[in-house]
Amino acid sequence: MAIGLGDIYEKLKELVTITDKVRENTDRIVKLEEEFRAYREESRLSDAELKGDIREVLTRLDMKEEISALKVRLAEHIAACEKAKA
Repeated sequence: MAIGLGDIYEKLKELVTITDKVRENTDRIVKLEEEFRAYREESRLSDAELKGDIREVLTRLDMKEEISALKVRLAEHIAACEKAKA
């Protein structure tokens, strides 16, 4: 079976079409990688903010525990003073 000029032309057209699709896909992949990098950078910032928020919450919890302990000590002091008056 002989290969004619028309067959070569058709194969070249297919090759150009495939090359164009590969180029489009490569461009899409590059854009996705850029978006992913940007998202990852945002996530890092979000993690840092989240860690800051967690620290703030823990600090507030510590303060609440300290306030509760102070309330207990104050109540004990008031009770002791009342006993001393009696």
